[in-house]
Amino acid sequence: MRLPEFIKGVRVQLEMSQEQLAKALNVSFSTINRWENEKAKPNNLAQKTFFDFCESNLIAVPDELRRNNLK
Repeated sequence: MRLPEFIKGVRVQLEMSQEQLAKALNVSFSTINRWENEKAKPNNLAQKTFFDFCESNLIAVPDELRRNNLK
């Protein structure tokens, strides 16, 4: 699974809009939109924040995403 698909999948699973997820992660709506549409990649801090958000919502982050993206 690729990170943009995972981000969107988490958002849909939690029934959140891009704006709601942005507020939860303390980023802008356009940032979430760019992540999901592969226009930008979250930096390491943003990825860690997103992965922590997932885990706090009982969503497991696949090990391959963690390994491939947090370098």
